Amino acid sequence: MKSLARACVIVTMAGIAVGALAGPASAADNTFELATGSVSAYGTYDRMMSIPERPVPPIRVSGTLAVNSANRCGVVQIAYNGPADGIEWRTFGQLCGKGKTNYTTTSNMLFGGFQPQVRLCKGTSVKKAERGTSCDTFTPVAD
Repeated sequence: MKSLARACVIVTMAGIAVGALAGPASAADNTFELATGSVSAYGTYDRMMSIPERPVPPIRVSGTLAVNSANRCGVVQIAYNGPADGIEWRTFGQLCGKGKTNYTTTSNMLFGGFQPQVRLCKGTSVKKAERGTSCDTFTPVAD
């Protein structure tokens, strides 16, 4: 009887261990981390569900922007469809000087059904950061 109880405990513990290891691996990873120089950003990139009665944009991006230098600025941008099917960048998070700030935005899909990229850029001012000369880009995994 003791050996049967012990066997049940061992099988149960093995099942819990396998479930714990398999759980995170099977879930879609929707997090990202970006860094360029003394500016970094991290957050989540989520696909939203919409219902006909209350449609919502299919993409939501949220997270934190951090600047670790007093004379640097950082911007978080998302791609959108520009004129003549070109890609433009819209700033939705910005910070100058040391500190952290939260950001969130929603977006539609790009032409052709592609998910928009998110990028982090740095500069000595917001305008210079928005030029996109020193950036790190997150490209979501295609479905």
